[in-house]
Amino acid sequence: MQTAFIGFLIFLLLWKILLPLLRVFWIFTVGKRLFSRRRLLKDAGEWAIVTGSTDGIGKAYAYELAKDGLNVMLISRNQNKLDAVAQELESAFNVKTKVVVCDFTKTDIYDMLDREISSLSSISCLVNNVGMSYPFLDAYADSDFLDLEFIRQLISCNVNPVASLTRIVLPKLLKQGRRGTAIINLSSFAGLVPFPYLTLYGACKAFVHHFSESLRCELRNSNVCVQAVCPLLVATTMSKVRNASFFVPSPAKFAASALDMLGVEETTVGCVEHAIRSFLLTIHPAIVTWMSESKYRKVKHQKTQ
Repeated sequence: MQTAFIGFLIFLLLWKILLPLLRVFWIFTVGKRLFSRRRLLKDAGEWAIVTGSTDGIGKAYAYELAKDGLNVMLISRNQNKLDAVAQELESAFNVKTKVVVCDFTKTDIYDMLDREISSLSSISCLVNNVGMSYPFLDAYADSDFLDLEFIRQLISCNVNPVASLTRIVLPKLLKQGRRGTAIINLSSFAGLVPFPYLTLYGACKAFVHHFSESLRCELRNSNVCVQAVCPLLVATTMSKVRNASFFVPSPAKFAASALDMLGVEETTVGCVEHAIRSFLLTIHPAIVTWMSESKYRKVKHQKTQ
């Protein structure tokens, strides 16, 4: 009886822990080499479109795409930062850039964006990266910053661009008919699991994930690949993590890995470090809730000091 019980525990260990981890390593090594569609982007169209492209993950995606030889349309709200990134890309990779100043918390921007995008010769991919988050974890019922205007801006910035820009770009990609075109939507790990005290942000990112999953089904037999990228923490201004570490990669490292996963995973956390951490965090559904509540209590304690 004891031997059988030990054998069962070993089987459970293999089935629940070791096999999923082996799958992670296979996907991010062998799977990436065999199935990545990143190499197809260069021939799918001349231009990549990246929103929120002056900082963090968006800027890193712009660099990776320019490095692959694509011209890049940079869309963000700061003219000076846009010009600086454009100059860097043109100097480093000898590509063309086009900058579009745009505040995604506004709702009257999409006719202008449609005109700008329609001026491009051909499109390889759209990276819907722009977004905003909470300044810190807080309770939805009594938060000081979660007023109606902040709620409107958060939804406008995280939801509207994904739905609207995809609607603008997708018919153009289908009309081109070139194999390898892609729509890459930046969601979040917070959109995959319940994440208290980041409630509205997580809900917006859950929309991005669900939108991507459903759209992928519609486009199953088309030339367009749809990917949802759901990172955990990356060392960016928005995450307020300054220094990269093993589980918190730099934007450059994350974007390079996530772009390699195009065509490999339809929904991806982007890099092997995040795949390991997301596996550990979801072993039990209470882990993420406990961590979020602990951070919230810490923030609340600091505010009362």
